[in-house]
Amino acid sequence: MKTGRYQMFLPLLASLLMAAAPADELRLDTLRDAIITDARATDPAGFAFDRTTTAIRRGPGIKEKTVTVERWDGKRWSLVSVNGKVPSASHLKTFRKATAANPVPGYHRMALLMAAASNVAVDGDGRKTLTIPVLPAGTVRTDTGDISSHLSGEAVIASHDGKPYVARLKVKARENFKLNLLIKVTNFEQISDYRPGPDGRPRLASQSADSKGSMFGFSGGQTDEVVYAYR
Repeated sequence: MKTGRYQMFLPLLASLLMAAAPADELRLDTLRDAIITDARATDPAGFAFDRTTTAIRRGPGIKEKTVTVERWDGKRWSLVSVNGKVPSASHLKTFRKATAANPVPGYHRMALLMAAASNVAVDGDGRKTLTIPVLPAGTVRTDTGDISSHLSGEAVIASHDGKPYVARLKVKARENFKLNLLIKVTNFEQISDYRPGPDGRPRLASQSADSKGSMFGFSGGQTDEVVYAYR
């Protein structure tokens, strides 16, 4: 009799535990897994685009504007122009170093990012958001190293044809940090916007980034505006 009573009790207990589990956790797994699956199915070799970056550097007595056009053909990068002119040897050297150190940008990168998402919430506009407390290693690199561990992220979720996707990813500094022995970063924020392409798959449409820091007691910063044009 005791065995029979326990057999009846255990399914009931399991049902109660599932009902008591946080609903957000259940939605998080479903939402996160759906986005990761779509991101993994996106191959950067299947896209060709031009990336136009407008960078403005600020500092004591300094304000420099540089417009750079780069091209990804599905296999390799090429530097098209710098400020409307043919790139110099110095420009090409910097370009090759940067593209070798960083992965090709695109929605496929969401597979790595979303694997680190740990919470789902609803923002003031009624949109679901996923929080990434610490970005995975290799997510954001500079010419001096990997700064991912100093950053956190928040993804705004939208829907297309009934499937969820990341419409906006906001990355910001969790703390002050050093790029090298000289530069201390006091603020970093990057926003990436994604939109469905003709095939319905999300594409990286634009990015903006703002950073502030100091070196030798002098403060400065840089603002970047990036636009992607697919071919």
